[in-house]
Amino acid sequence: MYINNVKFARSNQQQKGVLDLKKLSRVQEIDDYAGEIDYELVGFVDKLNRPTLSLRVCGTIHTLCQNCLQPMDVAIDNTSRITVFFSEEDLDAALFADSGSGVEDGVVAEEEFDIMQLVEDEIIMLLPYATKHETCVGMSYADKAENPFEVLKKII
Repeated sequence: MYINNVKFARSNQQQKGVLDLKKLSRVQEIDDYAGEIDYELVGFVDKLNRPTLSLRVCGTIHTLCQNCLQPMDVAIDNTSRITVFFSEEDLDAALFADSGSGVEDGVVAEEEFDIMQLVEDEIIMLLPYATKHETCVGMSYADKAENPFEVLKKII
């Protein structure tokens, strides 16, 4: 779905939806993730009169524990504030300025801004790096084989 991100923000529009992780090609290139992610994109004008987008993504990612290789769920819930700039130079200046700019993230104004790509980018940034159960019964370092010198000592 494509929007004019400036008009979307200035007219306080909203877009909601649900995405199936299996249908997001860039997510699937990383790992075989499954689950549904809800998203909500809200446009508004910030206190400095800049068009701004608020993107919330939340849901449950079905993946495998990297320790025991059993299925596990990882919950995500994140809201990002994205300021729309009219030039690449303004965007760079705001992102690399001191923290006083109030800019968390930014994009350049586009008449055909791809919402799905923005949501997929956000999901990719939220994907867990190495998932593990908090209390995993899988193989741990304590489960290592006997010390070979101890085995040799028993033989001698």
